[in-house]
Amino acid sequence: MNQVEIRPLPEMLGRKDAEHGTWVIKPCSPVRGQPMTSIVGREMHVPLKDEAVDRVIRAHEMAHAKFSPAQDFPKWIERKRATQMALTVVEEVRVNFLIGKAGFDLKLLKDGTEIVSGVRTAEQNDWAIAVYTAVGYALCGGGKEFLTGVRRVNRVWGATLKDIIKEVEKEFTVAWKKGNLGSTEVDAGTGLSPLGFSHTERIAEWVDRLANPPQDEKGDEDGKNEKGEKDGKNPKEGETDDDEQDTKDGAKDEPKPVDPKKVRPANADNKVASTWYDLQIGKVPLPRKAHGGLGRKRKAHNVGRNPRRIGNALVDPQRRVFDQYRKGDGGIVLIDGSGSMRLTNADILKLTETAPGCTVAVYSTQPPNNDNGVKLADNLWVLADKGRMVAEIPERKGGNGVDAPAIRWAIKQRKKKSTPVVWITDGKVHGTGGGGYKDSLAMDCIREVVKHGVHMALNVESGVKLLNQLNQKKRPKKWFPRCWNETNIKLNGRQLG
Repeated sequence: MNQVEIRPLPEMLGRKDAEHGTWVIKPCSPVRGQPMTSIVGREMHVPLKDEAVDRVIRAHEMAHAKFSPAQDFPKWIERKRATQMALTVVEEVRVNFLIGKAGFDLKLLKDGTEIVSGVRTAEQNDWAIAVYTAVGYALCGGGKEFLTGVRRVNRVWGATLKDIIKEVEKEFTVAWKKGNLGSTEVDAGTGLSPLGFSHTERIAEWVDRLANPPQDEKGDEDGKNEKGEKDGKNPKEGETDDDEQDTKDGAKDEPKPVDPKKVRPANADNKVASTWYDLQIGKVPLPRKAHGGLGRKRKAHNVGRNPRRIGNALVDPQRRVFDQYRKGDGGIVLIDGSGSMRLTNADILKLTETAPGCTVAVYSTQPPNNDNGVKLADNLWVLADKGRMVAEIPERKGGNGVDAPAIRWAIKQRKKKSTPVVWITDGKVHGTGGGGYKDSLAMDCIREVVKHGVHMALNVESGVKLLNQLNQKKRPKKWFPRCWNETNIKLNGRQLG
């Protein structure tokens, strides 16, 4: 007797961001990798039998058809908040979380290949792949077996991946309480849909940082933690660790690349999906001369006009009594001209005059009306360049919105790596969509500043002092905005500087 096939009906799921029409339903086995859903192509591969595991898999694919991004998915990827791999695996977790709340038994989501998958993943010795694969198994019945396979090869990796999975599940529990984890509305901040996917993006960004940690976040070569104790406790004789026996002979324990409990995802309320405006460079006349340059050097020489070093006639065998000037490397000075800085045109002109010969620019954004196709107004102006400078400062619009693009522009203006870059800002960076300061945007700026050694100052007084120190070849004391330190502690568990 043939068993009746049960066909899902994704046509009944209304979506405003995808075309309606008949779906193509193709049968497949309940094996990982075979079930799939293409929202744009309206095609679904699912098992059609009336088995418990088949029903859960159909619910999973139907949830994809209802909640996952359609045409906007490439745009979420283009935002570059997280990699496509991280977005994909974390979206699997979001979908499983939602069907779990609907009453489906997620423990049935396994096919018996999980232990072998764990062993092979650990044997590849690729930490990033291990993290992404482990996250993909979160909430699934096969997740425990996958970790068992990993521990057979590398016990420390198994313990760390288990912690990561737990933290991912906790984050989705917190997101569920916000009430919009399954929202299919358009995100007002980005214009992308669905809104619930912004939680996927936020957590995926964190997973990317765990999968690809900075070199200095890795543990010691001998696998010890900060207290000098070895990570991953070996079970006592006769005991097991999560139903798994001791590691194989010769298995190599490696230190935890990242502690997921210290590297936290950004707060969902603070990290609303947001991005930067495009940088638009305005042209202003530079009628005044700006002689000099940051780092200009004066050396003794035996040829010249004015004998300024007359004492060298007695003590210097070469009698270098004249001065010879060597052009300095110049420098780049970027000024935050937003309203929170409360800088007057006189303040900005003072900073410009303090850095003769430097490239000086000020930025400030006037957000466009929400009409499509409206060109953004100029938001960055070069005030001094190549020995010329402005006579008057152009009027500014008073907003932020291009902080990171502006600092990236400034870094690119350097003629060589040693050329100093100075950023005068309070660090209160904003992006599109309103909502004020965002941790995610601040983190973008923090990475650029730390990576390229950008000097920072809060106001005109400290900016002038910093520029004078650089001109005198003194090393300025590092300073970072207080809000940035709070952000870095929240996201990376440590203070800047």
